[in-house]
Amino acid sequence: MTTGERRIVAKQAHIYQVKLPEKLRSQGEAFKILLEVTLSYKAQPRRTRRNRQKYLSTWLDWECSKKGEDPELFKARVLKEFDAPEDAEKGEGLFKWMLGKQNHHGIIKGVSRSAGTLQKDWAVVNSFELTEAFSIAVVGHEGWNNDPEASVPYSLVVSFEAIQADIPIYTPFVEAQVETEIQPLIEIQSIVGG
Repeated sequence: MTTGERRIVAKQAHIYQVKLPEKLRSQGEAFKILLEVTLSYKAQPRRTRRNRQKYLSTWLDWECSKKGEDPELFKARVLKEFDAPEDAEKGEGLFKWMLGKQNHHGIIKGVSRSAGTLQKDWAVVNSFELTEAFSIAVVGHEGWNNDPEASVPYSLVVSFEAIQADIPIYTPFVEAQVETEIQPLIEIQSIVGG
């Protein structure tokens, strides 16, 4: 979970790493884990615009790393191809998202998590399929506001829940994050180009 006021401008990405405790990833146990990612942000609307990209001053979305994807490679992919369609990306997704970034890319067809300023998506995964860590990038995109310094505040929350199992997961997650001092993997990276 982000703390304090986090702000981002268009053509920037904030990349966070979520470490998973070994106790949760144990090969000997098979728990169903519900993972939820929620991004909320506040941008200025303009009523005269019809599509989302020009309706908001700056719009955001989030991207998750692929299974086994190195954090540096994830950063390079996000910064290079943040406007590329999701089906252009190669590699196996760590999570099968219910909604996905674009229509027809999630389990539920015809909806997109990126349609508004409150974006939530979820996935159910077997605990033994989880990796040591994964990354999430919050990416800023240009809307109607042409000011390169115009920023929007946002909040990102990642939550885990053990489904149909009575296992303590809160404390191991807190301990895993404390080891990395709960800092973003990469504070801010500017995206070069259009």
